Amino acid sequence: MLDWSALRIILNIHREGSMVKAARFLKASQPTLSRQLAKAEQELGIKLFERRQGKLVATEAGLSVADHAQRIERQLQGLEDTLRSIDNEMSGLIRISAPAQLLPYSLGDVLVAFQKTYPDITLDVRVSDEMADFQSGEIDVVFRAEENPKPSLWGHRIAQLSTRFFVHEDLLAKFGGTTEAITQAKQVPLVIHSGVVVSSESETLKRFPHGRIVMRTDNLETSATFVQRGLGVGRLPEIVGQNLPGVKAIEALPFPTQRSLWVLTHQDLRDVKRIRRFIDFVNERAADNPTVPK
Repeated sequence: MLDWSALRIILNIHREGSMVKAARFLKASQPTLSRQLAKAEQELGIKLFERRQGKLVATEAGLSVADHAQRIERQLQGLEDTLRSIDNEMSGLIRISAPAQLLPYSLGDVLVAFQKTYPDITLDVRVSDEMADFQSGEIDVVFRAEENPKPSLWGHRIAQLSTRFFVHEDLLAKFGGTTEAITQAKQVPLVIHSGVVVSSESETLKRFPHGRIVMRTDNLETSATFVQRGLGVGRLPEIVGQNLPGVKAIEALPFPTQRSLWVLTHQDLRDVKRIRRFIDFVNERAADNPTVPK
C-alpha cells in the first residue's frame, strides 16, 4: 500500500515530466525521489514511468496512480481549508453548491442580501446540478432538492418545488384571458421542458389538447426565459415562475408538491458561526418572501 508521500512524488513527477523539476518543487533531492519511485514500482510490481524524448511519461498504471493521488490531494486541501475555516468570526469563506436551474431566481437575491449584510464573508458559489459530496471537503453548504436529508446533515426546508403552468400576461390576454379560454384555445403555443426538474410534454398536451409545441428544451432557465418573452405556455417550478416579471400562473391548473428545497450543511460544520448564520439567514428570507412557495 503506497503512502501519501509516495503518491505525492508520483503525482509531481507526472505533472513535471522530469525528476529534476519534481525534486525542485518538492524541495527534495533527485536521488531521494529516484529511490522512492523505484521502491513504489517494486512494491506494485509494475512500471509507472517510461522515458520518452528526454521526458518521464506515465504509463497507463502511472496515470491511474497519479489520478488517484490527485483526488487525495484535493481532499486534503479541502480538509485544510475546512479546519482553517472553523472559527467563531463572521468573516472568511463559505463554499456553496447550488443547482444551476434555481440560482438565478430566488436564491440569487438571498445571496446578494447575505453578502451585503456580512461583507467580510466571501461566497464561493459552485453551480451544478450534480449532488454535492461533503466528504470531499470542498463544500460547506448545499441547496438540495429532496424529502429526507441524511441524519449527518443539518439545515432547513425552505421551499416547495411544486410546478404550475405559467404564461406571459400578454399571451394570456390574446387567448381569452381565462383558464378555460386558453386551455381550449386552438394553436396556443407551448414551451416544453424535458429536463430532470420538470418533465412536462405529456401533461402539457393533456391540459392543452389543441395547442402546438413551438419549443422543446432540456434546460429550465431556457424554458423560463422564453415563457417570459411570450413565446408560449410552459410548466415551471413555482419558485421560478413566480419570479418572472410579467408572467402569471394559470390559476386553475395547480400541481401537487413534488419535492422540497433544503439548505444544508454537515453536522460537523453546524456550529461554525458564519455557516450557521448563512443557513438561518436563507431560511428567514425564504419565510418572508411571498414568491417562495412554502
